Amino acid sequence: MRLIVLAVMALVFLSSGCSAIKNRVHAIPSDAVKLSEAPEIAEILLDISRINSGLFTFKGTGKIRLWTKEGSRTLRYAWIVAHPDKIRIVLQGVTGVPVASMAADGSWLYLFSYTQDDSFYKTEVKDPSLERLVSIPVTTGDIIKLVSGNIPVRNFALCTMYPDTNREGHILGLLTEKGFDMEKIYLDRTKKRVRRIEIFSDKGRMAYSVDFEGETEIEEFIIPARLVFRGDEESGFQIDIEKFWPNTPVSSDMFVITPSG
Repeated sequence: MRLIVLAVMALVFLSSGCSAIKNRVHAIPSDAVKLSEAPEIAEILLDISRINSGLFTFKGTGKIRLWTKEGSRTLRYAWIVAHPDKIRIVLQGVTGVPVASMAADGSWLYLFSYTQDDSFYKTEVKDPSLERLVSIPVTTGDIIKLVSGNIPVRNFALCTMYPDTNREGHILGLLTEKGFDMEKIYLDRTKKRVRRIEIFSDKGRMAYSVDFEGETEIEEFIIPARLVFRGDEESGFQIDIEKFWPNTPVSSDMFVITPSG
């Protein structure tokens, strides 16, 4: 039970390749170019970086569903976020009783469980990852960008763009210097909206994907209604954003948890 609680707490805010992969010669895609040689891609990435650029803080409520091969669980949440790296979340059971609290202030990660004799955990880390808990290396910074309607963009050396053969739109590929996939950004036909992203390890193996399912306009901001994260066929989580209050006042102490919760 404790592992489930801690996994869910770290879930919202928080490679070894085989020898055959290491030994295989990898071919760089023929259409891969540097960003300086691809003005259209540069413009698309610039447009993406500007999405909801005026959103600095927010509060919200909704539901989180977590699943692994052992089963699934759904909890309600209330959170406070400040860009780029501060977040505080309280998780509640179906009856509204608090289950756990989690916070990250850009330097420390705090976890407090109400169901495990008020257990408290604190560790120094700037960008917490949930990889060890659910095998999905999503970080606090990734989550903050995604729930804000933006996307994390990995540092890359080469890029390419080609039609999405499964649905109308385009796929923007970001690659390493050796041509391994780093990230794929699935765009609609206008090249203005992101439908999905895929993040890869340093050897081109997909680490996780995120699907954007629906959106809502709140004031001048476009916010995703649902985000679905998948690491493999057996693990993942889903965030449903139900209520959202943009640019709400926050203070630094909101992102710190003490042993009393």
